[in-house]
Amino acid sequence: MVKLESTSNAIWWIKNPKAAKEKKSKGQRKASLGSAFCMDMADLLRNISLQGYNKLLSPDLTLGERLIWLLLHMATTISLVVVLSLTWDQFVSQSFVTNLKDPLYPVENVPFPAVSICPNNRISRQAVIRYAEELRLNSPVIRPVEYFLERLGFFREFYTHVGVIVDTDDFVTFQTFLDVFGTWNNETFFDTRRIMKLLSPKCEEFVLKCSLANVDIPCFSKDAFQESLTMYGPCCTFNLENKLKKRHFKDRLARPELGLKVVLNDSQSDYFATVLNTNGYIVMIHSAENYASVSSSNVLEMFPGQGEDSSISVYARVVDTDDSLKSFSPFGRRCYFEHEVQYPIHEAVVKSVTYAYSFPNCITRCRIRSVIALCRCLPFQMPLQLVENLDGVVFCTLGHVSCLNQYMFKWRNVLTERQMTLGLEREVEEALYCPQCLPSCSDVLYRVSMSSLPIDNYLATLKVDENNQTEFSSDISVLRVYFGDAHAQYYIRLLNNAWFEVFSTIGNIMSIFVGFSMVAIFEVLFFLTKYIYEGCNRMVEQNIIDRKAKQLETKKLYICP
Repeated sequence: MVKLESTSNAIWWIKNPKAAKEKKSKGQRKASLGSAFCMDMADLLRNISLQGYNKLLSPDLTLGERLIWLLLHMATTISLVVVLSLTWDQFVSQSFVTNLKDPLYPVENVPFPAVSICPNNRISRQAVIRYAEELRLNSPVIRPVEYFLERLGFFREFYTHVGVIVDTDDFVTFQTFLDVFGTWNNETFFDTRRIMKLLSPKCEEFVLKCSLANVDIPCFSKDAFQESLTMYGPCCTFNLENKLKKRHFKDRLARPELGLKVVLNDSQSDYFATVLNTNGYIVMIHSAENYASVSSSNVLEMFPGQGEDSSISVYARVVDTDDSLKSFSPFGRRCYFEHEVQYPIHEAVVKSVTYAYSFPNCITRCRIRSVIALCRCLPFQMPLQLVENLDGVVFCTLGHVSCLNQYMFKWRNVLTERQMTLGLEREVEEALYCPQCLPSCSDVLYRVSMSSLPIDNYLATLKVDENNQTEFSSDISVLRVYFGDAHAQYYIRLLNNAWFEVFSTIGNIMSIFVGFSMVAIFEVLFFLTKYIYEGCNRMVEQNIIDRKAKQLETKKLYICP
């Protein structure tokens, strides 16, 4: 005979409604929600599909045996929480992984880098003599040209601190003179950038001949060399506008004879202020979308010697990010997608080269913000495109040199994360802190190797005219830049563990410790849902009873004597 009290051992067993009505009609008091919860909780422990929980209320066990089972379940639960916590931390720390997707990615699909060539001499002797003569004529006090040439030598401090102890009062005194007699009529302040461009060696005098893919090309055009600002001031930059971003197979530029070849003027007759202690010139390999600054990362700097045929092999590595990572925050995935960060374009520089977001440009932007805040000026080498606010910004003059030298260590050392290291506390505090700068999710990284040969081999290949003269004199250097390999390595960042892998790992751990399953989840959810529903239902019933009581109270008839 089946009992009326139950029809199954499952926790979603529903009591016989007829039997419940008969008990209620016999005048039994209705059980409270708390007592009903305790009774059903005991029923849950007796019938849940998880192993061992029915032992806690088994009448066949003594109190001591039940306590042993209780301690066992507590230890198992604590161990489960600890293991799940460690597993989750491991998943979070290894959320993303970088895999090699294509080791033979065609190099013609990789952007050819920009090549910035800067002469070792940063101030032209002929240009500085002309400017010194101009200052002599403007000066109210008669002084020889040599006096102004000596003072104009202070300008090399804008490029590098040469270590010579100079009285800064001389800087301030000469700058006071320049503020009055070295400005044009339409200038409110001394325009350092205009003067330094005027005094810099001209690219037309430095770059003599150019060829690309073994074909002679005009050296100065939007497809070849243009003058641009770098950390060394105005330099000659090839591929400034990234015209060689994608190329055909025949234009891979992957061999020495099929790459970029430049003939440079190595004459020292025009030298006035050098920045290197060696005879040669400066070459910087960088992305065309980045400002060329070694201290901002991702710029490769070489120093070919004078009178040499130098070859620079470039090797590329492409790093991309899967679109599935867009659902994560930039600081979670540790990179920015292109649409997430954009620089405002100022009207004053709308016609010039624009810089897209990149980690080097972000560092340069952070450094510019710090320089303007500490020294109230902008170094003339810095690009205006990366200045947040151009209002009231003036270029640094000789009067700012002492301030620039004071904070030089700060601006040359950059941190994006602060981690205190024993013995480096001061360096960490003094370094420039740029936590907002993250790498780009899609980027190209370059590495280079350089080799040199005597220039005699190249001179021997030049044609001799009727007068037994070659096209160039012996004071030349040759630079070749090309991809050292026909293929690049293509890396992609992906999710390390998909959702089903995390789900299966957590499920396996819970099954090992407590025998957890989907049936147990349904049982617990049913139990919780049942009492949430009953609690809400009792609240609604109580509100209805209270409302009826208030209505009855207002309708009562009071008989007064």
